[in-house]
Amino acid sequence: MTTTSLGSASPSADGLALAGHVAVVTGASSGIGRATALRLAADGATVLALGRDQARLDALGKEATGPGTLVALRLDLTDDAAVADLVAEVTARHGRVDHLVHSAGTYAGARMDAASLADLDAQYLANVRAPYALTQRLLPALRVAGADSGADIVIVNSTQGVRAGAGTGQFAATQHAMRAFADSLRQEINADGIRVATIHLGRTATPRQETIYAREGREYAPALLIQADDVADLVDYLIRLPPTAEITELHLRPAKKSY
Repeated sequence: MTTTSLGSASPSADGLALAGHVAVVTGASSGIGRATALRLAADGATVLALGRDQARLDALGKEATGPGTLVALRLDLTDDAAVADLVAEVTARHGRVDHLVHSAGTYAGARMDAASLADLDAQYLANVRAPYALTQRLLPALRVAGADSGADIVIVNSTQGVRAGAGTGQFAATQHAMRAFADSLRQEINADGIRVATIHLGRTATPRQETIYAREGREYAPALLIQADDVADLVDYLIRLPPTAEITELHLRPAKKSY
């Protein structure tokens, strides 16, 4: 792993809140994962930012500021061997994981009569199996933090994980699966001091959403959508809750409903 120090600015009292914490953030190449990785590092955490786009990960390290440490790692989460190697190195180096944020995934939209089974398989692999496997492998490290000061798993889901629309059956099925995964996991590990929260998002200004708008033939107006920084703020809020409280689900949508 290559560690990038996040500058020499004097940390604020607020920035020290996550000092000593280790966070793993997936989907950090862009969008919500990128914003979340930057935010947690700025607040003092050691952030392992996972993504697949090396150029964007390199840029992420250069943009980071604050008292924390950011480790930008290129990783295909569907590669079991690579994930196992990562978890082994994280465990050996840090011994614990305080916060795991799932914000990676893929999207393909089509009506049932035109949907590709290959797309279904790809979405299941990236959106369900990959986060399931990573969580499973990181549970021992999360339990170490949970027994100490508490730990968090935050799953960035979609409104499609609550109610599916036409042409989104495949993607929505994966999001419903992750909602069930979170609910079941919560019952299993709360006693270990680990909280599990799901954030159901409406349309958010990300590169993926821009692509979806283009496919729909609609004008992309990102200023009308949820901002990635809004979601990062929400993640930050969730993991800062006192250990006596847990938010299980949050639903966030654009304030302006013209989308």
